[in-house]
Amino acid sequence: MEGEKKRDGRRISIIREFASNTSAHALPGIARSESIHNRVFWSISFISFTAIMIYFIVKAILAYFEYPTQMNVSYHSEWPQYFPAFSLCNASPCRYGRFIESFLNYTNTRNLTNTNDTTTSSARQASYRWNFLVDRVNRNESMEPFFYSLSSMLYTCTFNSQPCSAADFISFTSSTYGLCYTFNAKLKNSSNNSVRYGHQNGGTGKLNLGLYVHSHQYVPHVEDSEYEYWTHQNTS
Repeated sequence: MEGEKKRDGRRISIIREFASNTSAHALPGIARSESIHNRVFWSISFISFTAIMIYFIVKAILAYFEYPTQMNVSYHSEWPQYFPAFSLCNASPCRYGRFIESFLNYTNTRNLTNTNDTTTSSARQASYRWNFLVDRVNRNESMEPFFYSLSSMLYTCTFNSQPCSAADFISFTSSTYGLCYTFNAKLKNSSNNSVRYGHQNGGTGKLNLGLYVHSHQYVPHVEDSEYEYWTHQNTS
């Protein structure tokens, strides 16, 4: 009996020491209270604030698992709609047959190469291509003779089953692809509103193009045979 009382007293002593030294709210007040009124006050405070804490923790956990979201969706309907602008570029900016003679003249005069063979081109020669183009730009010499004209690439063109031609495109220069072309573009500050609608001529907005790649005119060791193309807004 006495041993059990000693163990119980030791347990109570440990609990009281913990309550006296803990930083938890109200527990030190309960352990140190010398009157029943103080002990009741601190006990009620501890239970009340513990309940409030548990309430907000549970509320936060439930809100997390509900994943509350707020979405504002609006749309603006336009009819009729313009057919988007369509731009295309030949992946090779330069046409080999028009480019090679001027290029060899550049590399030979700078002792980079020593050849007049225009039928073949080595990987070493091709590595000087951009140097040649930059030099030509710096001397304000036109690059246009080297580029592909749209008339040489475009062999069929229809929009909503109606024929179109190279005259329906505008050109622009790309630092990567040379001369590129855009169908259905409207220039800024232009009063000529010739932009086509998607439903024009009773169609559903279909542009069909037939294009020659001219892969035999690509500069060897530089590009793969392909076109780069994308759609975008009509105003350029």
